Amino acid sequence: MGKAVINAAEAAGLNVVPVSFGCEEESGQTFEVCGREFLVHGSSDRESFLESVLDKYPNLIIVDYTVPDAVNGKHNLIFIF
Repeated sequence: MGKAVINAAEAAGLNVVPVSFGCEEESGQTFEVCGREFLVHGSSDRESFLESVLDKYPNLIIVDYTVPDAVNGKHNLIFIF
């Protein structure tokens, strides 16, 4: 579903910011979606990094694909547009 949203956003001319949040074990990893490389940030820097992204992109839309295990610190991916 996230890939479809990214494709639709790009087709609409929106700027996709290649950032994602995940568990601490995934921090620093990258993954590719639709030809773009996304960097995963862990829970330890989530708040401060999100604040810096909001400062840089004040009109952004955040799409949250939190899975139930995110509450237990496993997976929490957020694509930011």
